[in-house]
Amino acid sequence: MIKYAKTLTILAFAFGALGLIGGYFGAYHPAGDSLAVFRPYAMAALFFAMFGFALWRQSLLTYFSLGLLVFGAFSLRAQLTNPPAVVGFSLMQHNNLFKNDSRGLVDYALANAPDIITLQEITTESVQQLAALRPDYPYQVICPFATVGGVAILSKFRFVGEQGEGCLEGRGMVSARVQLPAGDVTVVSLHLHWPWPYGQQAHLADLLPKLEGLKGPVFIGGDFNMVAWSNVVSRIEAATDSKAIGGFRFTKTLFSGLVHLPIDHVLAPANWPASAVRGPRLGSDHNSVIAHFALN
Repeated sequence: MIKYAKTLTILAFAFGALGLIGGYFGAYHPAGDSLAVFRPYAMAALFFAMFGFALWRQSLLTYFSLGLLVFGAFSLRAQLTNPPAVVGFSLMQHNNLFKNDSRGLVDYALANAPDIITLQEITTESVQQLAALRPDYPYQVICPFATVGGVAILSKFRFVGEQGEGCLEGRGMVSARVQLPAGDVTVVSLHLHWPWPYGQQAHLADLLPKLEGLKGPVFIGGDFNMVAWSNVVSRIEAATDSKAIGGFRFTKTLFSGLVHLPIDHVLAPANWPASAVRGPRLGSDHNSVIAHFALN
């Protein structure tokens, strides 16, 4: 029994150390960001290994595991604390799921009235159901993306410029300049491909020039298929002078609920007070994100 426990401790340490350290190399290889997705689970494995090493008086490995845990916790500091709740302009981010009935989304929007809604996986059927929101959200742009559906922005506030001019058809991004009471802002709905070994890095490389060219301030709601502490999200933040709103919001589950991932985000201008909470699923396989911003 002791032999098996020691083997399990060593395996937990190997998994945790590889997952944690490897996740910092996303700038050099996209596999690094894929490992970064599982950083909280790598840290949980290291926590288990640290106690195993302590039990068998392996001081060097115990302190090394502790050091890695501190290092990992520092990288997650923005997610470990929720920003104070903000009252003001609201944005709802939601991956609707291509095969989902959108009536739950429509009912939620009518009952809770977020100012702007960013959506992904909007299909032909979804478009027909979202038409029920036209009286409350007269400004809408829906942009085709992939077989799972397009990206969309619904707004109570007027679009500046031609409706639909920010649609990058087939590329998972749509933007609109929106006239808020405090001034014009750019709102983006974004849907990135899955990370390595899938095509997320190439997808991002295609979109970055467009993101860099957006007029600020920029708000982004999206299914990033990536965690906030990744190199991918950092590059988007740098390109748009924005920041993912802090806090852990697990919005997607895998393997029958065994793995929970925070991969849906709202990014706000770096100097704007903002807060966010996890919202309902509304029949989707993703939770929504409900964000609030203080108008500057």
